Amino acid sequence: MTKSTLFTLLVFVSAFSFSQEGWNWPEDPNMKTQAMEKQAYYKLLIAQSKHEEAMDPLNWLYENNPNLNPSIYIQGVDCLEEVIKKTTDKARKERLQDSLLWMFDQRIEYFDNDASTMDRKAYEAFKMHYRTPAKYAMLFDIYSKAYEMNGPEISTFNLNPYMLLAKQYYLSAPDEMPAEKVLDIHTQISDIIEIKRKNGENASKLDKEQSKTDAWLSSIPGILTCEFIEEKLVPKFKENPTDLNTAKKIYKYSSEAKCTDKPYFLQAVERLFQEQPSAALAISIGNRHVASGEPSKSLQFYEKGEELASTDTEKYETLIGQAVAHSKLGNKSRSRAMAYEALSAKPGSKEAYNLIGNLYFTSFDDCKGEQSQVQDRAIFIAAYDMYNKAGNTAQMNASKAQFPSIEDIFNEGKEEGDPITIGCWINTTVNLQRR
Repeated sequence: MTKSTLFTLLVFVSAFSFSQEGWNWPEDPNMKTQAMEKQAYYKLLIAQSKHEEAMDPLNWLYENNPNLNPSIYIQGVDCLEEVIKKTTDKARKERLQDSLLWMFDQRIEYFDNDASTMDRKAYEAFKMHYRTPAKYAMLFDIYSKAYEMNGPEISTFNLNPYMLLAKQYYLSAPDEMPAEKVLDIHTQISDIIEIKRKNGENASKLDKEQSKTDAWLSSIPGILTCEFIEEKLVPKFKENPTDLNTAKKIYKYSSEAKCTDKPYFLQAVERLFQEQPSAALAISIGNRHVASGEPSKSLQFYEKGEELASTDTEKYETLIGQAVAHSKLGNKSRSRAMAYEALSAKPGSKEAYNLIGNLYFTSFDDCKGEQSQVQDRAIFIAAYDMYNKAGNTAQMNASKAQFPSIEDIFNEGKEEGDPITIGCWINTTVNLQRR
């Protein structure tokens, strides 16, 4: 490039920079000219992918005009990342990595938007050091500050890394990162994901982040067990039953560790529901009461959950829960009605169709009139149709084995395919089939 071309570009870029707001040029004319030239020159070098050379004018600005503009640190980070990629010398690479993090600290010192800068610093630090145990303490300090400064505004890309860091730190130094702290971090991330979801952020993306975060926790050997919950969390909850934070942990970790059959789970989740009612909690409580043989109690919570449901999934879970509870109470007609309502929330649900099939299959003794084998056994055809929709081959075969025989059909003067209306509570019509 000729000197005249370079000069023209320098003048153009400097004039452009000078015209922008937010540029803090030195008051001294000579220093100002040098700063403008350095700023223009490093941009020119970056445009030519000469990142190593661009660091010289950038370093001059860091030393002589550190508050010029946030862009000198933003572009400095970009430059150093490229230089680091090409550096094979371990000691030099570590120095460059330290310099890269220092640039974020400079942005925080001289410019606003500290939370956002710390957010980005955490992610850059993680990328560089997540495989280096000696750096975990530093990384944890950075992430703690980033989460403290940003709260629910922390970037989605910093959710999963924090959990992975907690896992790796615990595995390498459990005295420094105890199991309780790992669980605290998991809870912190999960709470933020829930807030983000309520604030309208991409639900699918957040679900993936939650799944990955849960997976990291579950992959830590021995940390998420019923024994750990009983030893570390339950005593704290018994000592202070109003401690919602501990109740929330017992609820979440018992679900993860499959300890929901423990009495402390129900105690914690019911306490949590009192203070922070939600459809998810109502469903969990309802499920536990059904499993423990208390369907009447479960109905109370499923019905409350239906009122609180905000998604089709929650709506479905509360409705199918009511259907199951009514089934166990012997309210077959009501159970079927709730199962069909559940199908409106989740069309094609195999669980709902299977439940209706069971209701029909077990109603033979209740509904038989003992006047006609064809009429009485048509109830199994109704059950078969429901099992067919559920894809339950075993119960389809079991139902078919109870169909009327061809002799019964012939003796009663009927033919296969004839419509048969079933009375009793079922009150439906099926097409006659033989076993």
